[in-house]
Amino acid sequence: METEREPGKQRSAFGSALLALFSIVATVVGVGLFGPLVAIVGLGWLVTYTLRRVGVDPPSPPRPRLTLGWLRELWDYLGRLIAWGAPSVPFLAPAITFIAVTWPLAESSSETLRFQEQASQILLVLLIGYVIEAGALRWRKHSVDWLLSLVTVVILLVGETYALVDLATDDPGHADIIAGAMAAGLVAILTAAVQGSAETSDR
Repeated sequence: METEREPGKQRSAFGSALLALFSIVATVVGVGLFGPLVAIVGLGWLVTYTLRRVGVDPPSPPRPRLTLGWLRELWDYLGRLIAWGAPSVPFLAPAITFIAVTWPLAESSSETLRFQEQASQILLVLLIGYVIEAGALRWRKHSVDWLLSLVTVVILLVGETYALVDLATDDPGHADIIAGAMAAGLVAILTAAVQGSAETSDR
């Protein structure tokens, strides 16, 4: 007999999905530096929201000291912090990649439509590849982070949509979003593979 999901969990999932979509939309429609900055704020909020929901305590940072030894301790702490938080926020990898590629190329366009033609095919391959990867993990009874899937699929669909719109309107624009989507899709596939491998080694 299926049990109904708790209202708190439903609200948590709904809030997480809204924050993820908000970050992607801010990157796509933002102007200049404003969009990526708002997207980073949204992602930071989502990461904090997700880690709090996990309910585990992060490693304690080293006490500040004006010494080289403290810098080494800080570097080690950042490594421990990433290792602690990464399994809970795998969606951050494709999201940050999308912002990092899109930001420097903001409002750029390609010289011809060949880039859009190739990208429209590559994005479909990446989308199918991610679906196959996620399906394979589920088949092996490994969990796939639903936020990772949501962020990846939305980014790839946004990139594919812009590529097709450019082809339909004969306008070689939006190269920034299309390139960011391709890079994010590749990173998402690698992230899902690493996540599955890590769960296999833990068993």
